[in-house]
Amino acid sequence: MAATAPVGAGSGRELANPPTDGISNLRFSNHSDHLLVSSWDRKVRLYDASANSLKGQFVHGGPVLDCCFHDDASGFSGSADNTVRRYDFSTRKEDILGRHEAPVRCVEYSYAAGFALSSVEGRVAMEFFDLSEAGQAKKYAFKCHRKSEAGRDTVYPVNAIAFHPIYGTFATGGCDGYVNVWDGNNKKRLYQYSKYPTSIAALSFSRDGRLLAVASSYTFEEGEKPHEPDAVFVRSVNEAEVKPKPKVYAAPP
Repeated sequence: MAATAPVGAGSGRELANPPTDGISNLRFSNHSDHLLVSSWDRKVRLYDASANSLKGQFVHGGPVLDCCFHDDASGFSGSADNTVRRYDFSTRKEDILGRHEAPVRCVEYSYAAGFALSSVEGRVAMEFFDLSEAGQAKKYAFKCHRKSEAGRDTVYPVNAIAFHPIYGTFATGGCDGYVNVWDGNNKKRLYQYSKYPTSIAALSFSRDGRLLAVASSYTFEEGEKPHEPDAVFVRSVNEAEVKPKPKVYAAPP
């Protein structure tokens, strides 16, 4: 049975100066605890997550739909203004790398062996690039981020997946406000963190897996309605929450 964070354990440290509209994505650098956050408020923000400080921000002509680091000194973003931009964080300069005929929404896979897919139907699927019969036999899907009350199931969209860089386990975030950690190889849930104020829009582990950034940001799955403010939380990760547990085999008769 998966462990669950105790009530009142907290959601982690909330970053100051958060986005003022929906958070589309967030990414940790592979070289430091710098965190890049894109938002529908047309801005890309660069934070030092450990120091809880905003180091800089850049403005697009439309909602920013994705962002990523190139290295610790530069990064990229894609926007509904149809552009891809490159940023130099030290000089605050930016370049438009490309103009497209439609909004730019980036996609990437998690690791060389395969990738994970999440859906609005409360499911996660693991796919593998190996097309051999043995490779394809590893594929599987499972239900998650669901609630059953009085015989009725409520299904929540799964908005975010982030792989742990050390153990290869992964976290999912859904519109139920929960973050779950999964052991994909053993097909088990390892941990569930305390509920966040609203939908989980994005997740990212730091380069050493020591920190997990969580975007708590309503994703309008229920249409326009009053909701909690958009926020970014950074929480410390304990090894017990993300390390796969060894399989237990029954003793021979």
